[in-house]
Amino acid sequence: MELPYSYIIQQIYTYCRRPLYKKSNGIYNAECCICNEGTSSGKKRRLFYYPKEHRFQCFNCSKSWTEINWLKLVSRKSFLDIKTESASYENTPTTYIDTNKTEERQIPPIPFDSVNLTDDESCEFYINKGGKYSAIKKAIEYCNKRRLFTAINKPKSIYFSFNDFIHKNRIIIPFYSMDGKVSYYQSRTLNSDEYPKYLSKGGCKTLYGIYNVDVDIPYLFLFEGAIDAMFVKNGLAMSGLELTLEQSKELSRFLGMEVIYVFDNDKDNKEVADKIRKAIKSGKRIFVMPDKFDKYKDINEICTSLKIDEFPWKFIVENSYEGARALLKSG
Repeated sequence: MELPYSYIIQQIYTYCRRPLYKKSNGIYNAECCICNEGTSSGKKRRLFYYPKEHRFQCFNCSKSWTEINWLKLVSRKSFLDIKTESASYENTPTTYIDTNKTEERQIPPIPFDSVNLTDDESCEFYINKGGKYSAIKKAIEYCNKRRLFTAINKPKSIYFSFNDFIHKNRIIIPFYSMDGKVSYYQSRTLNSDEYPKYLSKGGCKTLYGIYNVDVDIPYLFLFEGAIDAMFVKNGLAMSGLELTLEQSKELSRFLGMEVIYVFDNDKDNKEVADKIRKAIKSGKRIFVMPDKFDKYKDINEICTSLKIDEFPWKFIVENSYEGARALLKSG
């Protein structure tokens, strides 16, 4: 099976440190996320991706993988999961061209040219410059429309990039680690018909909101995406449908706090429905959207519609179930 080129590149940028695109031969080079380069970490890039040959090779591991085998190894996903996930990348551009050669330097926590959308003076400066910089106005309008600047569990900052060849003209949501540093981020397209909607990057996928947990609330609310998690106290986001090993470790620090899973209200989506059933059968407690809110796809849509900045966490607790009752309620 030949996977979409842009999907593979996205995974390189998700799992590998210091990825570099070599325009001269079209090869990607990065630190190997399997051997982690040993004592040469941060100094060398010995993992190579050869798009024309559809293979990866690490000269530190002394191993070679097909695309699908490498992806299964680093993502811990099945062939079926990878096939399903990559399907949404069919309409994305077939190449990424690094016109600014920004990736020749060590990757910063967020794109080097990012503008903080919560900084009014900086935003006004770029809006007044016009041209390509006027795109920031659309980003601000998007954040205002979805109430991202006022949400109860919003990030400390939301960013926008003008030039990054992967995240250009997208809003950038940082994921802060327990020590308050940006270790991972996700960018979101501003266009409803553009795919993929979300792109991610960082050395380690942390949980969104982990730095902002209130231990006086005995619950943690685990969402798929960061935008929904912004509207609930102790809202955390996986940036996907399943926890990574690192995210599981982060959760384990909060002993005595019960985890409630909050999936999108998308019963027609087979992948989501399967994940919900899998979560229930593994003993997890899940939130089930009550009938009066069934027309809404997610928590952010409810908050946007009702013009509120906080979805009450007690409401989630009161409408969450486990076991046979969860299976019955979730349909």
